[in-house]
Amino acid sequence: MAKPWLWHQEIDLNRTHLQPVLQVLRECGEQEALMALKQIYENRTCPKLYFRDEDKDDIAAYVKQHCPNELKLVMQTAEEITSRIFTFRFPWDMERSNQSVRFGEEIRWDHMPSGDPEWTYMLNRHRYWVALGQAYAITGDEKYAETVCRQMESWIDYNPVPPAAGAQSHAWRSIDAGIRSENWVKTYSYIKNSPHFSTDLFLKMLKSLFEHAAFIAAHPCTGWKRISNWSVLENRGLHALSLFLNDWKKAEDWREESTRRLRETALLQVQKDGMHWEQSPQYHSEVLHCYMDYLLLARNNQLEPDSSIVQTVKNMLQANLYMAKPNHHQPMQGDSDDNDLRETLTTGAILFEDAELKFGGLPELSFDHLWMFGMEAVAQYKGLDSKEPEQTSRAFVHTGNFAMRSGWSEQDAYLYFHCGFLGGGHGHADMLHFELHAFGSDLLVDAGRYNYGDHTPLRRELKQCSAHNTTLVDEKDFTEYIDSWTNGRIAEPREVFWQSEPGFDYVQGSHTGYQHLPDPVTPLRRILFIKPDLWLICDSFECKDVHTFEQHFHFRTGDIRIDSDRLIAVTEEKDGANIGIIPIHPERMSCEARDSVISPEYNLIEPNRAVTYRRKQSGFTSMLQVLYPLREHGGDLPKVEAVEVMTYTGMQVADETAEAVRIVYDPQHPRAGEEHLVLVCHRKPGRHIESYVVDGTQVFGEVVWIARDGDKEIVYVIK
Repeated sequence: MAKPWLWHQEIDLNRTHLQPVLQVLRECGEQEALMALKQIYENRTCPKLYFRDEDKDDIAAYVKQHCPNELKLVMQTAEEITSRIFTFRFPWDMERSNQSVRFGEEIRWDHMPSGDPEWTYMLNRHRYWVALGQAYAITGDEKYAETVCRQMESWIDYNPVPPAAGAQSHAWRSIDAGIRSENWVKTYSYIKNSPHFSTDLFLKMLKSLFEHAAFIAAHPCTGWKRISNWSVLENRGLHALSLFLNDWKKAEDWREESTRRLRETALLQVQKDGMHWEQSPQYHSEVLHCYMDYLLLARNNQLEPDSSIVQTVKNMLQANLYMAKPNHHQPMQGDSDDNDLRETLTTGAILFEDAELKFGGLPELSFDHLWMFGMEAVAQYKGLDSKEPEQTSRAFVHTGNFAMRSGWSEQDAYLYFHCGFLGGGHGHADMLHFELHAFGSDLLVDAGRYNYGDHTPLRRELKQCSAHNTTLVDEKDFTEYIDSWTNGRIAEPREVFWQSEPGFDYVQGSHTGYQHLPDPVTPLRRILFIKPDLWLICDSFECKDVHTFEQHFHFRTGDIRIDSDRLIAVTEEKDGANIGIIPIHPERMSCEARDSVISPEYNLIEPNRAVTYRRKQSGFTSMLQVLYPLREHGGDLPKVEAVEVMTYTGMQVADETAEAVRIVYDPQHPRAGEEHLVLVCHRKPGRHIESYVVDGTQVFGEVVWIARDGDKEIVYVIK
């Protein structure tokens, strides 16, 4: 028989505000003392975690008026959970599942539908209890609080903490213990006064939270753990517990240890450019959420936050601001969903009173912000200025990510390019991949992650090279997939270069992924963005023998029309923007369309279309296209043609040495009359004879843009 937990030996009853508990313990016994402790916890104002109790009614009234969609999701979730129907659909649920599971009278906490353990982990993280608590706070209906209490008791009884140090299970992994701790602490604030929350359950909860803290603290933050998002998520939970259990004798040790670990991870995991090393915007924001929660709790309790974490949070928020597409969503790079970044940026704007972050954030506070910050944040956010960032484009040079944009409106054009390291298990084989968004629509996209299980071929398919807008040689992956979390041969970035000016952005990158071939191949992708709406893509391959070269392009929605002569691929979306891919030398390649899939969120698959351009050639090979977005219901593609490159002595230059392109807008275009000539040298000029002439203009440079408008001409030497 298990020994009773002597809670009064773990808590510091000598503190002034706990003297009544100590007195009752001496005079009346343990049960009465526990009741006194429960009453103190219900009414205490220190520590301050999130919203204040006296704000509860005002928050409920505010969210009813201002947050109808979020309120609907919370209430739907709460209703389903009372009937033991579990569906994980909150936007920042790490592994969402729109497939519902209904339990009978008893919940099986180890249930694993479709063989996916991530569903089991989500079940044991208890985010849905927060929704139940919020539904209770808003409606006062006891069924919601009663459901939390019944399920909490069931979970505690069903899932004892592992007895052995370091042992883990589907319910007791250190990452889930950290996430669950945050959710329990938040849930308690909603249900603590419910008659269903008995003194016995209060004791069970305290004991379990104590065990959670000890469990997390016992798992060392070393080796792989220190560089993994796991350590951040679990120690954010430990930090929250150290404040919730601030009267307990080990609380200060837990707070110091969690802060030390969070500081170490902030310095190790987040690169100088503000990006998280795992190359997944999804986990970048999950980690950022943890660090911001640390800062909020420190601020609420007059604790001096660690300066390294403060700076890390600022850098990560800047990364989110610039990586966000014009529709405010994150790129679906690596293991990422199609999530809106505005809520995260709004949180940052409040914490730092930052006008640029407010510009990238929500127009008003969200449902969760009210419960996080309380009513005082409404006036604070409303009074905060909003300032458009001075820059438009941003290079994240340490992680090899580059964001191009024409401006900061929701109709502006945007391209996100990747040529950086893999980033571990959450990274995909996406070297030289890019996403493109314009006129409010996703046009070229990443295929997403689907799920984390090798029980389905889709996990492999969506992590491999051909699921990304990149290039392949001989249908071979440049980064080798082993299983869901490991890789064999990994391509490394090379020749990365970035240049950004008011009128253009330019990026290039190569990799080592085909150096192992008997005849090594060096791919190079160059992207020139002529603002506001033209991209030139130049893919080249340095080799000796015959190879088959492919370019893959994945569209979000819409059918595709391919011109049989020019091989121009154009999407045909009726209710949104479209994009045209215009080859410079269609006679040298083939083009085929195919059905594909995209996963905008975990466990969700949607059909989409893709095209593959293919060229078989020996020796140096290039493939050039112009990418041009089209507004909804209008516009024609520009005229695109190859232009001869000459030496200044009048000799034609071979294409494997240099190529040039002319781009002329449609006569009906607002910029009709403008003409763009772009020279791309495949052999870097270094002698006077390599000062080339393009359509009568002599230039010297590796990449040169000649902009003409009537009789005006400007030459930009980009590289």
